[in-house]
Amino acid sequence: MKKSATLLSICGILFSTFSYSQLAVDSIEINTLKAHIYADGGIWEMQTFDDSTYKNLLFADALWLAGMDTNTNTLHQSAQTYRQGTLDFSAGPISNDPNAPMKYNKVYKVNLQTLTDFKNGNTQGIPQEIADWPAHGDTTMGEDYNLAPFIDVNNDAEYVPGDGDYPKIKGDEAIYTIFNDVNGRTTGNSMGIEVHCLTYGYLTGGVEDSILYREYKVINRSNRDYTDAYLSIFADFDLGTPWDDLAGTAISANSVYTYNADGDDEGPIGFGQNLATCGMRMLQGPPAPLFDGLDNDKDGCIDGVRDANGNCVTESLNGVREQILLSGSMYFNNNSGNQGNPDTPLDYYNYMQSKWKNGNDLIIESPSGFGSVQNGDGFVANNIGTASRYYYPGNSFDTTGAYEPSSATNWFESPNNSADKRTLANAGPFNLNAGELFTIITAYIWSRNSNVDQGYGKINDLLENLGQNYENQPVRTVGLNAYKANQNYQLSFNTASAEWAITNDEDKNLSFELYTTTGQLITKFDVDSGSKITIPTEGFAKGVYLLVETKSGETHKVTK
Repeated sequence: MKKSATLLSICGILFSTFSYSQLAVDSIEINTLKAHIYADGGIWEMQTFDDSTYKNLLFADALWLAGMDTNTNTLHQSAQTYRQGTLDFSAGPISNDPNAPMKYNKVYKVNLQTLTDFKNGNTQGIPQEIADWPAHGDTTMGEDYNLAPFIDVNNDAEYVPGDGDYPKIKGDEAIYTIFNDVNGRTTGNSMGIEVHCLTYGYLTGGVEDSILYREYKVINRSNRDYTDAYLSIFADFDLGTPWDDLAGTAISANSVYTYNADGDDEGPIGFGQNLATCGMRMLQGPPAPLFDGLDNDKDGCIDGVRDANGNCVTESLNGVREQILLSGSMYFNNNSGNQGNPDTPLDYYNYMQSKWKNGNDLIIESPSGFGSVQNGDGFVANNIGTASRYYYPGNSFDTTGAYEPSSATNWFESPNNSADKRTLANAGPFNLNAGELFTIITAYIWSRNSNVDQGYGKINDLLENLGQNYENQPVRTVGLNAYKANQNYQLSFNTASAEWAITNDEDKNLSFELYTTTGQLITKFDVDSGSKITIPTEGFAKGVYLLVETKSGETHKVTK
């Protein structure tokens, strides 16, 4: 049901009309990214504004979970893709209320500035996004009382906006969703899982503008204990025109990513010759089984974690727990073969274990180096060869030696294999007991470059640094100094010309100054009211510059 290059817009409309018609949706649009978030937690179309129009980086994203019931040895699995005929997740907490999926069919979007204005008494009454915040469930219907987090001003454990309470979020803008795999499910054995997901981003003028964070709290509300459980993030990357993309895994960065197969992302929906790349990193994963003998988080500590001083601390039942960070990755094609779309619960479960639908291993097949058409696709009919947990790792490898590849293989995807493929970032196996909860954190990041191999290198560097970006997020507090985005002018980047532009929506002229990062003034210029100009950087050396709107002092980083 996905997508032709010439009919993508029409297909998008059909998807919206038929597949998503029952679900609430809203968009987070806070940096260079715009992402439509549905009430069941999934992303539909993460895009970037490309001078005059939005272009796709990601078509769909969803959470997959599966595990074996320890009492019955029965497979339970919940995995959403495009909602074609079956629904594994529905909106809201697990509830005895048959109307809960509609009651909670909401996407809770919150802006930091609104919270600040409310706290400072600068709003007319209680803003709707604060009043609607799903802080508490209906316990008479079996729902948990404490749902979405909030700032409890008077510490009475009750969310009362009239008392000054307000949502607790991260970033400059955030979307909160609650969903589960029990209410409204249409197929298979549910796990009894409830998920709370916070999606957020920042607007700073720096690298943060290219990052979208997602934090999932996963709760097993069933009475079942699961073993051999796996968690996967399903990501259907689309870089403009979706038919010429290649996939890869950065094992040491716990990441999967995509890049263009050649030097031209052609067509009206493509990025042209200034190519886009996009990746997703798993920053926090499910808890590893105690004392499994593996270095699951790749920090050099087997069955332990490093403390602030770099020492290994042994894990314990009620204390330190090691996380599983990207124990595998997998891809599949948009067809019905052994490498194609999953049909049965076992198909999904096999993919989550980095196996093909028929149970064959992912094989390191004919590794031949970057850009070589001799690289194999990882499916070997007789299943003979070195099995790998990771697809197309390039020269990255599992430094812990737990899984193959345990050394550099030079295995990349062949340019002849470019296609509209789907990818999985996997974590497992782990145990998930009744009542247990854990948090996983992921982040998407994107960039562009006119050269295929340089773009490939750049996205790998960005993914390697993404952990540090997460640990050093911008400081945001709800108060007088909260960040307020300027809505009176817009910055945009033209991928064809590699130039930045300013559109002035003000009713008066605006003045700007351009500085080097060391503070040297390079040029001054004005942008007339209602006009759009290209930032004058002709003749400047390539690098990063600081753009300052002189009246407000608002500063942005731009590149030449």
